[in-house]
Amino acid sequence: MTTHTEITAIADIVAREVSYRIAALSIPGRWLTMKEAQAYAKVKSLNTIKKWVNEGLIYGRPRSGRGDWIIDRDSIDKFYLEEKFI
Repeated sequence: MTTHTEITAIADIVAREVSYRIAALSIPGRWLTMKEAQAYAKVKSLNTIKKWVNEGLIYGRPRSGRGDWIIDRDSIDKFYLEEKFI
């Protein structure tokens, strides 16, 4: 029979694993949809994201066969950290 101490230890392991998985899901992937990029960059319009891509301020590329674009999250981070943004 399983003891209270063993059950508590198992519960702690499960809780830790659930916590890690929830944290991993909250971190956006490297490639974002236009809507995800808009939310990530905290801008009001998709046109702002499109403008930044067209001006070469952030990197985006067409997603093959889908007709939409994906945006590199790292390029948004870099853009916000560069001096020219300030």
